[in-house]
Amino acid sequence: MDFVVHTPRNKPDTVEVRYDCECGCKPRARYQRGTDDANHEHCCCGQVHFVGSEAGARLEQYLAERRSEGLDTDLQYELHLDEVQAPWGEPVAAAYAVPDHPREH
Repeated sequence: MDFVVHTPRNKPDTVEVRYDCECGCKPRARYQRGTDDANHEHCCCGQVHFVGSEAGARLEQYLAERRSEGLDTDLQYELHLDEVQAPWGEPVAAAYAVPDHPREH
């Protein structure tokens, strides 16, 4: 996955991480430096990504919660762990899950 990393205007301690999905969407998630947060966005095709502290664990927890609620039970996910370079010079954890058969846009 090719992530695009951006710092929102007037927010030097925030990084926005997005990608251009094959379905046409541009999902984005933000992380604020120094927090324990991991934010995410779930694309219409089923692909989802988290950015921030414990991104991988939070992604797994999120997918498990959705399954327990009866959501995405028809999908199997391939999980990936990655890092992006924040503008302040530190790596930030990024994790994403790709469904075995993406949904139509």
